[in-house]
Amino acid sequence: MSILNREEFFNRIQERLGDDTSDEAITFIEDVTDTYNDFESKVSEDWKTKYSELDESWKKRYRDRFFGKPDGDGEDHEVTPQEALESQIENVSDDGEVRSFEELFEEREG
Repeated sequence: MSILNREEFFNRIQERLGDDTSDEAITFIEDVTDTYNDFESKVSEDWKTKYSELDESWKKRYRDRFFGKPDGDGEDHEVTPQEALESQIENVSDDGEVRSFEELFEEREG
């Protein structure tokens, strides 16, 4: 079973119906055409909606990345310049300390 494009699909229906011009054949062609068009429009709308939602979510995440508001835990993670400086000074001063092998691989929060 293959997936047909629009032209192939309607050619197959025409082959099946032949020159039949009865009311039943015309009604069948109308139903198939309406169904195909509806399906095609829904698929197109779903794609556009999903693309738009994904695009907005990535833009928001990218913007929030620079303002300190990551998604997820809902906590406020804004860091002031002074806090960042103090943290950096602390990290630099800790670099000068002699550490044991166990201290190098201990887990810490943060």
